[in-house]
Amino acid sequence: MDKRYRHRVGVRAEICFDLVLDSSDLTPEQLRDAVAVALNKSADDERGFPVPILLDGKVFPEWNSVDPEMEPMHVLDPQSVRSLDCFEIHSPESSKVQ
Repeated sequence: MDKRYRHRVGVRAEICFDLVLDSSDLTPEQLRDAVAVALNKSADDERGFPVPILLDGKVFPEWNSVDPEMEPMHVLDPQSVRSLDCFEIHSPESSKVQ
């Protein structure tokens, strides 16, 4: 019988998602804080996100080594978050006829 080996591998990737905020002109720290709030809402107890298409796959953001309950706004470095695009959207409330 041939021997087989299971390797746990890591591949660097970028997580991209839409975030609706009230301002188009954010400081790196403000953007980092908004991203940290969004990611913390979805992260599991290992601070990762399952990737169901891959066997036992999981995405781990570039978290800092801080306790997210003690320092929730320091879990990401501002340099690890970047805005790819920003454009104005119209909310349903602003388009209602009064």
